[in-house]
Amino acid sequence: DLSRGSRKAYEKLAIFGDVRARRGSELKVLSAVEAKVPGYFFSIHAEVVNRDKYADSTRTWGTDTMTFQAEELSYALGKQGGTRRKLER
Repeated sequence: DLSRGSRKAYEKLAIFGDVRARRGSELKVLSAVEAKVPGYFFSIHAEVVNRDKYADSTRTWGTDTMTFQAEELSYALGKQGGTRRKLER
């Protein structure tokens, strides 16, 4: 939605750090975008999940995803996001 003040349809974001920290930050940003533009993550899912595959020094790094049903999602997030924060560690 360009009516909110931004004149661009997208913005670029640079994320620095090791592979794990970058992926965590990227997923947090994508979560915020998904909340505002439902379906966006699905449209770029393959690119995002495979972007840094085997990029760490041990060549074992990867990202797995799973789809939650509505009732599973509220449980996974937990009260005030508590479970989500535990899973992030």
